Amino acid sequence: MAATNPFTDGLMLRYLRPENVEALLIPAADPERRRVRSLLASVYDPAHLDITSVESVHVDRTEFQTAVHASIAVHGSWDKSIPTTEQARAIVEIPATPPVHWIDMSLDAVVAVKTAPAGRLLSSVDAEAAWATADGAPQDEFERPYKLQYADPPPIDPTAPARNLPLRVSTLFFDRLDLVDALRRLSQAKRAVDAASPQPEVHDGGTMLASSAWLAVFPAITSDEPSQTTEQLVGDLLATQGFVAAFETAP
Repeated sequence: MAATNPFTDGLMLRYLRPENVEALLIPAADPERRRVRSLLASVYDPAHLDITSVESVHVDRTEFQTAVHASIAVHGSWDKSIPTTEQARAIVEIPATPPVHWIDMSLDAVVAVKTAPAGRLLSSVDAEAAWATADGAPQDEFERPYKLQYADPPPIDPTAPARNLPLRVSTLFFDRLDLVDALRRLSQAKRAVDAASPQPEVHDGGTMLASSAWLAVFPAITSDEPSQTTEQLVGDLLATQGFVAAFETAP
């Protein structure tokens, strides 16, 4: 019989309530809503979608212990013997049980955000007058230089309506702070999900970076440790790999 995991069991019971899931994404101690912003930034390219504020989060679906089967690549070969004989030769090795990765909690949410145009906008394209090459020959029309004029983006309109962004979050629970194990599990599960999921859709802000954001939930650091520094460092480390960290008190 597999050993029980009180931390994971307790979190699953806690997150049966939608309001607790929403509090995980937008905790009260995060007034700037950096956590959900980081989750959005791992899916929606910030270079093409400048999110100025997060208005709300609504969780549409919560699913626990989702199995994702790792894909298996099968390679074969075709051999032809001169002059006429043809034959196919293939060696296939498939494990009896394909690797399975478990997602502790999968979320489908809708995040209402306000956005601003990303980068400066092209306002005009002006062709310079005809010019000559160094030897005095006229320059070809299609090689004429052009001057691009960019305009500053319009000011942010605080009264503009919010837009809804769908966000899928794959969450893993870790009952202890073991960064090697956490990064390996997150990376393996992400590869399996990416292989099993369809290509990310294209939205009006550009191509989506991934089909899912990834959140790792660890036990909160005890009060006798420099918790703020440790939690920040862990978050910074996971962010380098495109993951987001959260720390929750044990249920």
